[in-house]
Amino acid sequence: MNPFTIKEYQQFHLNEDRLQNCYDKMWFKLFVPKSYDGLELSMKEGCEELLKIAEIQGGLGWTVNLGAGANWFSGFFEEEVAEQLFTPKNAVIAGSGFTNGEWKTTENGFKISGEWTKCTGAHHATLFSLTANNLDEGSKIFVVPREKVQWSVEKWPIMGMRNSSSFGIILNEAEVPAGYDFQMNVIKNNFHYSVFHIPFQSFARLCMSASYLGVVRCLMNICTEELGKPLVLSTIKNDLLPLLQSSEVQLYEIANRVEKLSLEGNYTATDEQNIRKELGENNIRIFNVIQTLFLAGGLPFIEEDNLVHWAYRDVLTAVQHYMVSRKENT
Repeated sequence: MNPFTIKEYQQFHLNEDRLQNCYDKMWFKLFVPKSYDGLELSMKEGCEELLKIAEIQGGLGWTVNLGAGANWFSGFFEEEVAEQLFTPKNAVIAGSGFTNGEWKTTENGFKISGEWTKCTGAHHATLFSLTANNLDEGSKIFVVPREKVQWSVEKWPIMGMRNSSSFGIILNEAEVPAGYDFQMNVIKNNFHYSVFHIPFQSFARLCMSASYLGVVRCLMNICTEELGKPLVLSTIKNDLLPLLQSSEVQLYEIANRVEKLSLEGNYTATDEQNIRKELGENNIRIFNVIQTLFLAGGLPFIEEDNLVHWAYRDVLTAVQHYMVSRKENT
């Protein structure tokens, strides 16, 4: 893939050729079963791919991460619905993590109304996932086809990873068929696929950490190629690279362990707390070295006509995610 330009860092969606590359390589289908033309990777293999993709460019990596992560929901629909939704080559979900709006039952399914923000990948999504409320029956998670969604004029005014295409959506009594609602981690097809058995929080945390490490590697590579300052190179060689390498090894070991324990039914809340601590502390240690690199790198880090500036913005944005930094979701 050709290097990303500063213009691509600044725009609010990926170019069509970048998206086509994602479809051709099946990146949005890392965790979709082979029966729906997906790659059906293990958790470790998926993390390895997410890291490599984010190393190319942060916004690309984050877009694939959120799309591939949401397409993991494919395991929680009845076979016929899952095949319909996830078999197309360009199938990808853009999701909002917020509960809002209202749903009600109809004769053939559901009607949903409300507004949701920060749907990453909205520009190219075929489906949108969201959580809505009902006064009598509580909240439900749905997928809504793209043609039933109205665009909000609001886009997320984010400092980094702008081309991850995070926009708001509006539904005005949008009708969706029965079966387009789902429950997290309630598997309804391809029970053999062990990644479906991983609890959502742990699955997402592993994916986020993999992409974060890739975003950092992207910045590191640009610093090495474009700055060439002795202090920058020594900081990378002696501090950042060894920490990245050890964190990647640990991430892949954790991914294998979580997948095995989850399939066996032996993965506990204590295990979840431990990986949250391990991954979060590693990610913050890496970020602290990045701040040392920022001081060593000098003016290029703050000049908007330098690629290193935009790659640094991506790191600053990624580390704010609560599943990366270990802080509470606020």
